[in-house]
Amino acid sequence: MSVKLKNVDLNLLVIFEAIYSTGNISRASERLGMSQPAVSNALARLRELIGDPLFVRTARGVDPSIKARELITPVREALGLIGRHLDTGPEIDLSTYKRLFRIIILDVLEPIIMPTVVNTLLAQAPSVDIECVQGDAQFHEGIKNGTIDVACFSFPVDTTDIVVQTLCAADFVILSRQNHPGIEQPLDLETFGRLPHIAIGGGLRGLTNIDRNLLARGVPRRIAYTAAKLWSIPAMVERTNLVGIVPRRFAREMAGNFALDVHELPFEMPEQFIYMMWHANRELDPGHKWLRESITRAMQASP
Repeated sequence: MSVKLKNVDLNLLVIFEAIYSTGNISRASERLGMSQPAVSNALARLRELIGDPLFVRTARGVDPSIKARELITPVREALGLIGRHLDTGPEIDLSTYKRLFRIIILDVLEPIIMPTVVNTLLAQAPSVDIECVQGDAQFHEGIKNGTIDVACFSFPVDTTDIVVQTLCAADFVILSRQNHPGIEQPLDLETFGRLPHIAIGGGLRGLTNIDRNLLARGVPRRIAYTAAKLWSIPAMVERTNLVGIVPRRFAREMAGNFALDVHELPFEMPEQFIYMMWHANRELDPGHKWLRESITRAMQASP
């Protein structure tokens, strides 16, 4: 069915987004400051225009149809774009706001900032859920196609349709088991090159630029073991003579859980950063903005 844009009242899209977010006609009406019959009538008009039921009644409220799931991202993007030019986007009532956010976050940051974000979520927006997915070198494609809301990654994307915000600095240290027999304090460059190393897999390792910086300085490194995840490194280091280069924040987080020594790098490395990225069309999406601000506050409050 073809729908002419001139026949679509913008208010219908605002009401559609509110119903989708809350999953309930009555809660949507409260959020919008409208009567429940008025919201129901608006939904009936939109159903007629679209030629789809959009929402199906359930014991909990309403669930979106396949068509509604297809529409919600472009509708939110359109409302955010309009809001960008008309001051601010629509306000939301976090106590009734219903939404699933899919994010990518580096292993180093997840245990540091996400507990604070989750506690904020449970206290302010109990119907909002977060799904954290594994990132890779193509993470920006998920941002572009709308399957990823926010990515906190060490590699900034240079494109006009993705917003990039510096989240924190990411300097590195070296982990070894306590009282490593091959290390005298402080760890020197010769010893660093002689010891066997553990590192994460090549794709993710490449995003840290560690190998590139070591190569540029002529610093040797033998990677004797490649781990699939950063979280494997502390346990492996504690029980072997391997050493690993990890972000300082991660080392600080792990220090109380494993018998480890932390060493400063015996060479200079350029300062690196971790970035938060999202699609430009979601800049003023109120729920999306709330999530980004929650992540930023949690990062600022972390040690």
